[in-house]
Amino acid sequence: MFGLGPFEIVLIGAIAVMLYGKRLPEVGRNVGKTVGDLRRQWQQLSRELEVAASAEASTSRPTARLGRRFDDEPAGSRVVESPRFDPPPAD
Repeated sequence: MFGLGPFEIVLIGAIAVMLYGKRLPEVGRNVGKTVGDLRRQWQQLSRELEVAASAEASTSRPTARLGRRFDDEPAGSRVVESPRFDPPPAD
């Protein structure tokens, strides 16, 4: 558990008893609830990020397909002419 040995765990427990005494069960319960809430919020955030990433990936695919479709047209199959430019007459 977090790389702590049995001696360190007993030492932390003894310090907690000295600090909180009879309130230790209440403090432990509050810490447990806080850790649980943080874990749930972290899971919800990671799910939302996964959904956003998958939505972004799905919207970018059709654009890429459209670009490839127009680029794959054979050369010369569609000729685009620019408008003719006539300079103004010299006076």
